[in-house]
Amino acid sequence: MWFVLRLLGAIAFLFAIIFSIPLAFDVGGRKCGLAFSLALSGFYFLLSSLRISTAPKSKSRRVINLMSGLQWIVIPFLLIWSLNKFSVDAENSGGWLERTFGGKRVHYKSVHEWLFGSGGMLESWTIGAWDALLRYSTPIFQMSEGFCSLLIIQAIGQVSKYLVHREGGDAWMVSHNAVQHD
Repeated sequence: MWFVLRLLGAIAFLFAIIFSIPLAFDVGGRKCGLAFSLALSGFYFLLSSLRISTAPKSKSRRVINLMSGLQWIVIPFLLIWSLNKFSVDAENSGGWLERTFGGKRVHYKSVHEWLFGSGGMLESWTIGAWDALLRYSTPIFQMSEGFCSLLIIQAIGQVSKYLVHREGGDAWMVSHNAVQHD
């Protein structure tokens, strides 16, 4: 019973992530989508690192499990945060490199705001670096997808081979289809 609930929960989280990332890109723009995907990656990296570094029955694992249970709140919170902070801006023209080094720092009131404020150097570097990482790692993602597809095809072939040899030929297919049509 718990296995089914965990499976349904995992499917719900996967569904939430698969539909929230494109939503951030569509509604908030490229910068918003990149910020949201970076925030999600950071959250899950932190959560995974904490799970790996703690013992399964320790007291700190309870806190980590609580963090894991709060994903229902964290995903929408990060989406709303990124939509609020990084949504499409009509005044913003040019790429992150141009905004950072273009010499247009006159509209900042202080060095602190230029470094850490909205549209500042830290924000431009982190989102720009995340954009470059995703852009240049696309071939790796494509190769991984192809490799996983081959593994799935191989696993289906092995299951089919097992069923053919175990059931004594292809009779299991005919009998299974005949039972379904009755």
